[in-house]
Amino acid sequence: MSDIEEISQLVLWERQARGRGLDDELANCYWEDGTVTTSWSKGNARETFIGQRPVDYATDLPLVGRYAAPIVHLNGNRAYAELPSTTKHWVNLDGNIAIVESFMRLIYCVEKRNGEWKISDMSAINEADTIAPEIPGVDLHIDVKLAKSLRTSYRYLAYTRIKAGGKIGQDGIGSDKPETVKPVYDRANAWIK
Repeated sequence: MSDIEEISQLVLWERQARGRGLDDELANCYWEDGTVTTSWSKGNARETFIGQRPVDYATDLPLVGRYAAPIVHLNGNRAYAELPSTTKHWVNLDGNIAIVESFMRLIYCVEKRNGEWKISDMSAINEADTIAPEIPGVDLHIDVKLAKSLRTSYRYLAYTRIKAGGKIGQDGIGSDKPETVKPVYDRANAWIK
């Protein structure tokens, strides 16, 4: 395979391993010093991300992801890949099951060491999300005031996390605040130079 093909397969497998709960395979996608930044996790991938889920995710409910072909920006032994991602996860929301669908761009900084590509950093850019009842017609009793107070790029991810007793900041990376997205690309472009 070419480097671009290897990088593409690496980031796609990282997502598949994450969604399937294959923690050993997921860990193998990252360098030991690899980091992540998501709506709920920031830091070393092994310490803050792998084997963990945000408070609103239930391991007994479905988590389904679909991914587009990544765009790879390659320069020697470093690259960054942009992976469009759509994820649906089922959550318990005040006694009813809801489905949150989130749309993100995942930015992976990858590095080839000793002939092997692995992830050095992954940052999630939230673009938008939706919520719907698992059974059509069920009233989810959405707190409209709370929902309207949340960022549009990750409104329902935040809403369900808060309702499950968790916390989420309003300062996350999201397309509704371009000033949070630009540094991700600035770091990625600096990374490959």
